[in-house]
Amino acid sequence: MNPMQRAALLVCIMMSLVGCEAEQTLPKAKQGSFARSEYYPVVSDPQKATYYQPVEIDQVLPHLPQSLKQHLNLIDPGQLPFPVEKPTAFLVQFQSGGKEKLQHQLQLTYLREKDEYGREGNEFFIIRMTEVGENPFALMKEIQPGLDTFGNKIEVEPLREDVPMYHHIIQTNSSPVYTYYVWNEKEKQVNLLATRANEIDFYHDGVWYQIAYLINGNQVDEQVQKQMVELVKHMIK
Repeated sequence: MNPMQRAALLVCIMMSLVGCEAEQTLPKAKQGSFARSEYYPVVSDPQKATYYQPVEIDQVLPHLPQSLKQHLNLIDPGQLPFPVEKPTAFLVQFQSGGKEKLQHQLQLTYLREKDEYGREGNEFFIIRMTEVGENPFALMKEIQPGLDTFGNKIEVEPLREDVPMYHHIIQTNSSPVYTYYVWNEKEKQVNLLATRANEIDFYHDGVWYQIAYLINGNQVDEQVQKQMVELVKHMIK
């Protein structure tokens, strides 16, 4: 091998190493706030949380723990009842319950695309998956279908034989606050956006799923509700 060939080979190796390093690193946010559920306070005291900047969904996949990756069955954005901006993924690493074991939370964000004036409609479909280990619903009082304290509907149905699904449907002007991750580019931090949403919650194989949606101003639409449930059913591998 002549000197020119050796130099070319060295450049290729260096570029390959740089590429590998980039693939192994997610950019961290300066700080963030942890997203919780007001319906189910499953993770009450997250500690030593590390927040990562949002990336496209395919970019986060190599960084997911196996417990999340093996259960991640991505939806087709074209199946949502509104045009979607490019979906993004937020990843959070944390500890809880005084345990040293690292846990992870993944949020997949599907927002309505901006209109011609750059305005975002308040329509979204959010998937949040959190490593929790034990089934949090097993420690709670049995959840019955009916109405919650706000007068909103609770539907309970099997997602599959051994996985009950709890569907909270807003029908009044009051409801618990729902928060989801948004990116603050100026401050380089992960913020929480507080709003209201219909929620579908369930636990499966070490992962707590929290799916939230707001469609068409949240007008009561049973067809949309059924459509969301069908999307969720296809998420379980």
